[in-house]
Amino acid sequence: MADTDEWSAPFHDIDTVTAVPYGDLHTVSPFVATPEHAIHTILHHLQLTPQDFLVDLGCGHGTINVIAAKKYSVRGLGVDIEPGLVEIAKENAIKEGVENLVEFRVEDVLQTDLSGASVVVSFLVPRHLKQIASKLKDFLSRGGRLACYHYPLQGVEPSKVIKLKEQFNKSIFFYNQS
Repeated sequence: MADTDEWSAPFHDIDTVTAVPYGDLHTVSPFVATPEHAIHTILHHLQLTPQDFLVDLGCGHGTINVIAAKKYSVRGLGVDIEPGLVEIAKENAIKEGVENLVEFRVEDVLQTDLSGASVVVSFLVPRHLKQIASKLKDFLSRGGRLACYHYPLQGVEPSKVIKLKEQFNKSIFFYNQS
């Protein structure tokens, strides 16, 4: 490529609120750890109580569930398609003494049952959010609360958007029925 040629990222013209760096190129959402300050912001704005049940779609190391259990006594479920990450999540729950409040399992988010959840957290890429959009909309219609880190749920107006100052072009999108 000559020095004067310009390169455009694939899917650069996708209509999203945030930048989508290759989001739709992934066949599965890649593991990218959510920064701890973003986790605390998410959990605070979700106004968690011990009566909540939090499902983390694509839980990775389980940090969101573990912090929610430890700080807010919230029960929860974390699912991830990668067995190695689920094992780390289970170890983290034991290490932090919250294994009685959280469960982690290897599962495709497309198969995850949200009927028992009051809160859902997602850092899924746009392709996967589109695949589970109807499930998330049904969840919201039943009074659920949803937080999407970095990628918004297309076709649904967020009730709140928080832009993170520490990270360029990262936002947290909050959704609820009210």
